[in-house]
Amino acid sequence: MNSDTAQVFSALLALATLVGASVTLIAVLSEGSAQWAAQWLANIRVSGLWLMCSVTTGAMVGSLYFSEHVGYAPCKLCWYQRIAMYSIAIVSFVAALRKDKNIARYSIVLASLGLVVSTYHYLLEWFPQLESNVCSLDVPCTSVWFREFGFVTLCFMAGSAFISAIAISLALIRESHLIKEA
Repeated sequence: MNSDTAQVFSALLALATLVGASVTLIAVLSEGSAQWAAQWLANIRVSGLWLMCSVTTGAMVGSLYFSEHVGYAPCKLCWYQRIAMYSIAIVSFVAALRKDKNIARYSIVLASLGLVVSTYHYLLEWFPQLESNVCSLDVPCTSVWFREFGFVTLCFMAGSAFISAIAISLALIRESHLIKEA
């Protein structure tokens, strides 16, 4: 697979992940009032740990592919996003093996921090004048390696994965609250 194909494929995966995360967040907000939301969340809660592991591991493998195989050097903000993403990928794998849904409390913190960094990074790509000497001159945070469909960049993809991890974590946390209430 050449890099152009990998970029389009990764962008499509990120958009699909974002759609799934958005539906999950809407379902969490309307769980008590909509039958579809209860059914959607039941499915998420059954496979959520493996789903979170798949999304974050896919993001991890994708970032390594683009940096190590294609040669897109990561900037400082990319490294911060990687720290959060790789941590979630590893911890969610262990949690999925152990069927430990308590991971949600930890993954939501890491994903939220990663989302803040990826959002700031995405803003820098569109508005380079916001750059506040966070990154080095040799790999500036304002450089964009590619922009698929006119808006999907590497940090947008990371942000999509973080939003997905947050949505799944919220569904799992809400499940534990519902169980305690019953």
